[in-house]
Amino acid sequence: MATINSAIQSAMRLHPDSIDDITKCRWISELDGKIMRETMHQSDFAGYNFPQDGDKKLLAESPYDNIYELYIIAMGDFFSGELSSYNASAVLFEQAYSEFRKSYLRNNMPPQTKLVL
Repeated sequence: MATINSAIQSAMRLHPDSIDDITKCRWISELDGKIMRETMHQSDFAGYNFPQDGDKKLLAESPYDNIYELYIIAMGDFFSGELSSYNASAVLFEQAYSEFRKSYLRNNMPPQTKLVL
């Protein structure tokens, strides 16, 4: 189960940086807001606050929960001005996010109604 704390810790193990955890929590909150709107088609998402919400369960579950680490790394590269690293990390994130979306939509299709003519 991915949480804000576990995602931040994992990203730091993979790609150490000096960006504060409040900023990383904001990025995670933006990503889960995007997931709610674009994938789950819901608009009720208040976001997360750090450190209060550090142990909250995030929306993407295993094996797709690596999207949070990849997003933190990509955003960190972007805001640090490491554009060549950002390009690579952004591609990795987009691939993982696409796989998550496909899986979510495949497993959470709304019931289909039969069209009678």
